[in-house]
Amino acid sequence: MGYLLGIDLGTSSLRAALIERTGKTVAIAGREYPILTPHKDWAEQDPEHWWQALKYSIQLIFKQSKINSCEIKGIGFSGQMHGLVAVDRSGRCLRNAIPWIDKRSQKECEQLKAKIGQERLYRITGIPVFPGFLLPSLLWIRKNEPGIYDRIFRILSPKDYLRSRLTGEFLSEPTDGCATLLMDVSRREWSAEVLSKTGISGSIMPELVESGSIAGRITKTAAEDTGLTAGTRAVAGGGDQAMGAIGMGMVEPGLAASVLGTGGQFITAVKRPVLDPKQRIHTLCHAMPGNWILMGAILSAGLSLRWLRDSFLKENYSRFDEYAKKAPAGSDGLTFFPYLLGERTPYMDPDLKGCFYGITLAHNKCHLIRAVMEGVTFSMKGSLDIFRELGVKVGRVVASGGGAKSDFWKQMQADIYNRNIYGVDRQEHSVYGAALLAGVGTGIFRNLKEACSKRIKYSLSNKPQRANAGTYAGIDKTRKILVQKLLQLTTGEK
Repeated sequence: MGYLLGIDLGTSSLRAALIERTGKTVAIAGREYPILTPHKDWAEQDPEHWWQALKYSIQLIFKQSKINSCEIKGIGFSGQMHGLVAVDRSGRCLRNAIPWIDKRSQKECEQLKAKIGQERLYRITGIPVFPGFLLPSLLWIRKNEPGIYDRIFRILSPKDYLRSRLTGEFLSEPTDGCATLLMDVSRREWSAEVLSKTGISGSIMPELVESGSIAGRITKTAAEDTGLTAGTRAVAGGGDQAMGAIGMGMVEPGLAASVLGTGGQFITAVKRPVLDPKQRIHTLCHAMPGNWILMGAILSAGLSLRWLRDSFLKENYSRFDEYAKKAPAGSDGLTFFPYLLGERTPYMDPDLKGCFYGITLAHNKCHLIRAVMEGVTFSMKGSLDIFRELGVKVGRVVASGGGAKSDFWKQMQADIYNRNIYGVDRQEHSVYGAALLAGVGTGIFRNLKEACSKRIKYSLSNKPQRANAGTYAGIDKTRKILVQKLLQLTTGEK
């Protein structure tokens, strides 16, 4: 029959999925790993934890499916974006990886804006300058760890590093490359201008291939470590947003996705690289040449609920919907701003602070939970508003991520966006998209449209409730006034 394996290297866990060429998921497995915080504003990960999670997940896949590894015809990759892995000539990591949630490189971001110009850099790369992105993290290493910087052979994105452990090849592709601040997003190539003005040698940049290209074969050593078959083809894959888009069938303009994971993303596909004059959103390469993705991103979506649970409530997530339903729409005047790590869309301010506003003795944990869910959803709506402002048409909105497992939260999205919310008959969209792309790269499918058309189905999940939608429309106006006050306070602190 032949199977396809997808691997998704997330921020907090790795997921692996085995699918048949019909699209049926045969087995799925995963393993969590820690985020290290050795200093204030720092976040790091040990790539060896990723490798151990990969080996564990693949072994569990084989145990669940009972297939022979030689039946896997191709492997596709998805991964957390923006992060940096520095390796030497042998492929060994020179230090821990620096993921997207790291904030140590704020000075480097300001230096980039001054040296190249914030507007010019955005026009080249399509993304705003923000700490935790690969380029400012690399500049931080050059300044603070020159001994390590001088030994760098290649810089890789997280999923590209993991693929290199399996194949021995140091390659990248446009959907991850465009998240580094080093790529010309329109040309889908490394920017000679950015490299020159930052003094970074192009020799440490990995060769770029298209996402659906074969990026190597499983080596004998990797096969012995993982149980895979040596010679199995590995497809380049893509960043988790592009792979998630494929996993939801987003291969044509018009479809949008509201993705509530650790962070939150609102994405849609476009046929040209649309840039926002106010630099509030990201313009990314899609896995299909000649296509791009518009993405608004918030930093603390599910993370906000996790913070509330771990710091105060000590409750199981399974009870959160039950509690939140006991509070009315608007949480009786309690408003939450989810800026626990600063914020990207639309403010692009790493120093912006979150808060609860309007809290009284009448509020309880039911209000707190609902207010957090509402605050996150209102922040997501900001991206939808920007798409509309830029003239990008959005039709069907699909709910994705961990938040899509909550029917209550999906209904809240329908009410706050004032749009129908659809579900997809596939879960784990990024890892599923990676598996489908492996099918394209290995010739099982002619192209992504064919891969998605018969394997991904939509169903109407939630319609806006008129009363709640009206309540939320009024609250939206009030929130926009309040957030300006927060921005003023942040500016005052600086």
